[in-house]
Amino acid sequence: MILLGAGLWFFFKGFRVMREYRVLDDTPRMPIRSVPMGFVHIRGKAEPTKLLTSPVSHTPCCFYKVVVEEWRSKNDGHDWENCCTDFNGYQFHLADDTGKILIDTHAAEYDLQPTVTRVVSSSSPNEPDAARLLEYVSSAQVHSMTDRMGQWVDKKFEKARATAKPELQAKREAFKELFSGMSSFQEGGKAPIAAMQKLFTASGPLSDPVKEQRRQMMLQNLKLAEAASESGLLEQLMKRNASAASGRFRLSEYIVAPGQEYLISGSCVENCDSATSAQDRSMIAKGTNEPTFVISSKNEAQVHHSFKKRSMLMIFGGAAAALIGAFGLLVHFGLF
Repeated sequence: MILLGAGLWFFFKGFRVMREYRVLDDTPRMPIRSVPMGFVHIRGKAEPTKLLTSPVSHTPCCFYKVVVEEWRSKNDGHDWENCCTDFNGYQFHLADDTGKILIDTHAAEYDLQPTVTRVVSSSSPNEPDAARLLEYVSSAQVHSMTDRMGQWVDKKFEKARATAKPELQAKREAFKELFSGMSSFQEGGKAPIAAMQKLFTASGPLSDPVKEQRRQMMLQNLKLAEAASESGLLEQLMKRNASAASGRFRLSEYIVAPGQEYLISGSCVENCDSATSAQDRSMIAKGTNEPTFVISSKNEAQVHHSFKKRSMLMIFGGAAAALIGAFGLLVHFGLF
């Protein structure tokens, strides 16, 4: 049943990747100055709005993604299994000879070459940077979990058309601050008391008197917690050492580096961010009608070949796995 289900998932996912390949193949590349609203295909050099340091190689970058894999035992031996994927970064500009445009880094599919790959183990803590990287693995797991929660909440608010409803938009922003605060708290920052207050404030008043009373009590408790946090008492009560992950891990890091050329296929949309809309009235992001959004360090031919190869493997491999799974079920129930 697992083989059948996985095969069907890969089969239909392969057609989605094939559709992305067709969209990329049918969209010509254009200069940045000429991009219209809608799906576009551009190439240029990355210019940062802000820089951060990548966690593995300590490289200044606009955006980083780290794939963490764990060495795990199986019935027939050992193999690397995906543990989590951690990413972080800021919006950046893509510039060519004709102009530049803002790129929204989140929700993109990244097709980049790895900057560095490191293998660390808790059984060899004296290796260079091993202790720090094991602590990073622990924080990356929390960051990855809160990011998935944030994406799930975002989808729920998008379905509810939160942008057209101020009260829902306030809740959405409060959730974003809360998830971001949870990640920073795990890394040693302050507890996200203010974000929790904002969320409970945006959630009311409630029509049910009992629930409204509980909400008010929670707000009072949060005020006390905020006062304890300001005095440092809360951090002392909740003092924790940075916990290092236990096991053997492989960390593959990918970055968007300033000054490097990238091929980007995404939707040109209106920039609704009040902090940047005055300078950048439009930006490239994941579109509503066309969800394809790829940032690649490869050239057009390599990108097209990669998508075509992946779609074929998923379609034919998924079909084969589904057929084998269906045949196994028929044999198991004595129907063949």
